[in-house]
Amino acid sequence: MARQWADAPGFDEYVVARGSDLLRTAWLLAGDEEGAHALSRATLDAAYPQWSQLVERGAGSYDAELRRALVRTYLHRSRRRHPSPAPAEAWETRHAWMTGEGQDPRAAAAWRALDELPRHQRAVVALAVVDGLGDAQVAQVLDETPGEVRRLREHALSALRHRLDVRSEAVADLLADLVPADPPVDRLLGRPVRTRPLWRSVRDWVAVLAGLAVVAVVVGLVGARHGGGDVVPPPPHPTLEPLTCRTPAPPPSPPEVSAVPLRARYVAVLVCAQTDEGSVWQNSLPPDDPVTAPQALDALVLEPRGGRPRCPVLPAGPAFRVLLRGVDGDLTTWANEGLACNGWPALSFYYRALAEQGAGPSVDADGFLGCPSILGGRDDGATATPEVTGTAGLLRGTALTEATACLHPAPQLQATTPSFRAVRGAVLGAPGLAQLNADLAAGGSRRGPRPACSGSTWTYVLRARTTTGRVVELTSGCAREFAVDGNPHDTWPVSRETTSMLRALLVAN
Repeated sequence: MARQWADAPGFDEYVVARGSDLLRTAWLLAGDEEGAHALSRATLDAAYPQWSQLVERGAGSYDAELRRALVRTYLHRSRRRHPSPAPAEAWETRHAWMTGEGQDPRAAAAWRALDELPRHQRAVVALAVVDGLGDAQVAQVLDETPGEVRRLREHALSALRHRLDVRSEAVADLLADLVPADPPVDRLLGRPVRTRPLWRSVRDWVAVLAGLAVVAVVVGLVGARHGGGDVVPPPPHPTLEPLTCRTPAPPPSPPEVSAVPLRARYVAVLVCAQTDEGSVWQNSLPPDDPVTAPQALDALVLEPRGGRPRCPVLPAGPAFRVLLRGVDGDLTTWANEGLACNGWPALSFYYRALAEQGAGPSVDADGFLGCPSILGGRDDGATATPEVTGTAGLLRGTALTEATACLHPAPQLQATTPSFRAVRGAVLGAPGLAQLNADLAAGGSRRGPRPACSGSTWTYVLRARTTTGRVVELTSGCAREFAVDGNPHDTWPVSRETTSMLRALLVAN
């Protein structure tokens, strides 16, 4: 059996396991094998001194941080070089490896098309089209908004389709075949050897001595102003290490019931699976990422044992621990056996809070796109907006100009162990908008009882802009009847074609 918490990988272990993926991305950015190795090596050399900090953040930080550093290095080098267009002979010499026997003749055209893209568009193509990252993930790498990433991706794909004379669906396959599926990482192994020039060492020592001299002068002036007495510095603020499953924690204690919201008592909650012998854990490991957002903390349901009248038929026994960091910094541990239904409902709500915490921003450059968290939204219609008070909020004949479809996970309370599911999103194209507008032309929303499709494990959310500039949010548990702007008593029924379109767009993917 695996140990309770697996050890973090060493630097070389990570390079052996994941270096090929980093090298493939670098190959698409640099354009040739030597450039890819140089770019990857520079990124790994810069990341090596901070490897212990990456390890403390958890496994999810390795790929994201190194990918971000790789793209940053590429963009920085591109800005510094300002290359001039190379003649055809020089380009063919640089890419001579592509003209060998057995090479696809379209590869040279694809590389030339990539070289002609602006550096930010090329980075978006490598990350979104080939690596398969979402717009929100690419936006985090580039420090851009999802709307700007979408714009760059659409411009880049349009240019590639025009230059390669292929259809949209063929671009990704053609680019993915440009680099080896599993390039060797032998040249990336080994710790970096750092040599510092003598002048830089002298400069650093001079800066240190100058700083000490300034401190001595300031201390002397302060002491003279206070009559030569001792200066008592203010106590330093304690800095807390990131909460991970390797954080030393006390033994489990009984869960406490309190009417105070969780955000008032805790600043971080983390679930750690037990994988030792005797554990009844039956799923993949949870993300090593604590719930820290205030609304996500309040969305957690950590009921003690006996808090639910009925429990689904699920394995009973040790499965996970809940680590809770208080507002005072103290750490508390709860065992799943002390929670309601052996802790499975608590784990389900934890997974939902974790996914919503990582959802996209509420708005971006386009004003409404993205999949923001739906925690804390209206659910009873008590705070309905004026547009939906007394009359229907979505009138028949309303036309939509833009829309984003999002799929949010709901708590899973069936007789199956919960699993983590991230928030999904997709921008509707012209056919999807036409389908929604056809339903609006047939009928708008209506005042009435709550929608009948409750208890689903997903929540569908449509965020759309009308021709008048109004942004409307539609929510549903089954994609058949949508509540308008969070008011469950103002619902818009959609056609079967719209339901099928949304399910195919979000669930199938």
